[in-house]
Amino acid sequence: MREKCFYCVDEIEDQQHHHVTFLRSNTESDEILCHECYQEWLQGLKG
Repeated sequence: MREKCFYCVDEIEDQQHHHVTFLRSNTESDEILCHECYQEWLQGLKG
C-alpha cells in the first residue's frame, strides 16, 4: 500500500515524499507530503 499525501490525499509514487511536522493547538503532528504539496508548503513559509 502506498503512502497518501496529507494535503491532497493522492497516492505518493516511489520516493517522492517529504516528512514535515505541523504544530496545531500546541501538538506536533508528523505528516507526509507529495513533492508538489511540499513545494507549495515551502513557498507558503517564504511568504
